[in-house]
Amino acid sequence: MDIQLSIIHLFIVMLGWSCLIGPVDAVMRHISHCRLCHRCHLGAIPPDGSGGLSSDESGSTTASSTTDVVLPSSLHSRLRKNRALTMSTRYNVKVRSSVGAGANARRRKGRGPVYDPELDPTVPIQFKPSSYRPRRQTEMAALPVCDECYGCQHNLTRISESTVFLNNTYTSEMGATSSWIFRTHTNMTPTGEAVVKVYCVPVPKRVGGQPPTCNPLRIAEIMRLLISLDNLSQDCGFTDLIPRMWLAPVLGVMPGVGYPIDWWGLWMEYVEGVSLENFLYRGIPRRLPLETIADMFNNRLNKTRVVRAAIFDLLTSQCDRHAQNLFLQEDGNLKLIDNESCLQHMWRNCGFDSVLVPTTQKQEIVRLANHYVSKLPTLTGQPQIPRFDADPQLLLDYRCYLPEGQEQMGTQYPPQIDKCLRHIASMTPKEVAKVYGFPDVRVAGNLHTRATDMITRGYEWAAKYGHPQNGQAKRYRFQPKCCSLRINRTQFDCGHAWKPSYELPLGNPFNGREWDKDRPDPGTYVGGTFPEDGEVGGSVAEDGAGTQPWP
Repeated sequence: MDIQLSIIHLFIVMLGWSCLIGPVDAVMRHISHCRLCHRCHLGAIPPDGSGGLSSDESGSTTASSTTDVVLPSSLHSRLRKNRALTMSTRYNVKVRSSVGAGANARRRKGRGPVYDPELDPTVPIQFKPSSYRPRRQTEMAALPVCDECYGCQHNLTRISESTVFLNNTYTSEMGATSSWIFRTHTNMTPTGEAVVKVYCVPVPKRVGGQPPTCNPLRIAEIMRLLISLDNLSQDCGFTDLIPRMWLAPVLGVMPGVGYPIDWWGLWMEYVEGVSLENFLYRGIPRRLPLETIADMFNNRLNKTRVVRAAIFDLLTSQCDRHAQNLFLQEDGNLKLIDNESCLQHMWRNCGFDSVLVPTTQKQEIVRLANHYVSKLPTLTGQPQIPRFDADPQLLLDYRCYLPEGQEQMGTQYPPQIDKCLRHIASMTPKEVAKVYGFPDVRVAGNLHTRATDMITRGYEWAAKYGHPQNGQAKRYRFQPKCCSLRINRTQFDCGHAWKPSYELPLGNPFNGREWDKDRPDPGTYVGGTFPEDGEVGGSVAEDGAGTQPWP
């Protein structure tokens, strides 16, 4: 309750005290005529059946309150105004700049006009930047605060603050993103439930925090990328791993605040379960017994999904796959969420980084601990000491679940994935971008290169030598696999003989470059070199393709 009140008070300061103490209309208004609305009724008419005070300029919505893909006429009108304002602003800036110094004008002479997706008639409305821009605060300041209003299509609620999982209560995480995430009803999923992520809401998620930054152009690019990943997951058969996603308008009020949300959002099917981070480390009021955790990883874990998740993360060059972005369900199934940090679209200096893929830093941190892998300084000046127990996440190693007797995946993929990889490899990057809808050819080229390496040279070769590639200091060697857990008093040990190396690659583990600290580098080998491949290394294709076919 304290957090909710603090957010509301901060929001009141943002909008101005003077407007909030004004009178409220007795006639119920349409949501588009309210600056804040404390209770918004679903539907195009007020609940009492009266005409209410409709939106004169916007018109009332013609869509059903349960339909997420139909654009309300009020929202459509506002988006047209947003785009007109955007174009007018750009024109005025251009006119002002055109009267500048002659030297600057000469430098610009001969250049073509800057591409503007708002002006491109081939760009669908869901990929227009203006679709993700809220109303201007100066316009909203002139509107009244409404006790009640009508015209909403979605009853937005906050994601539950707690989740019961295996009879234990977990406090839900807020997540690192500054965007707001709500739960609502939909007719787009079999369960009738969906999660919608809304960008640019001018309300901070944390007390004392800043409102999220708003870059509609960048948001529209990310939306195009995520829909492309959804298309890819359908083609390759990853839909049981990746929550389905779609783009649609959101028309509702922010719970506890009353701020009207009437722009587009990213919709996703609701995922049951808890994050792996929450399950392993943050259980409240108590962590589950070690026996329960061991049973989950030793017996319940969906081994097939672990293998396919490792394939997805390498194929799409995921760079942010850690325990918070892995959802675990009671039956042992995994779901992969927050997949946009991929194919070097957001982080161009990251090739891939996932707890599911060997050779990556995130998997090494699971094995050895962050302080050791990051080569952090100690108070005594002595070298860091790695962890010697076994983190349960070690069992997310796909090699544990390959067909019996097989140590490498090679080019033996599940049939639908195999077909998909061959399809991607057969196209040009430009064709890949067109088929899946990627925002640019460079991103599509990264997918094409990775798929080609995986299908022609094998999974392990692609992880060691393929592109996109990490810097040398962030390219780690394969380590012996740990495939079961054994309880040792208050911690876990590997359940079988396990002798991993504690060596690290030379160089700075943060930027992947040469060591630049004023203390000795604890690294001992050149990153990206693999003794098991001999001197030829990545110059030839590996011959370690699996011998057992997938069922």
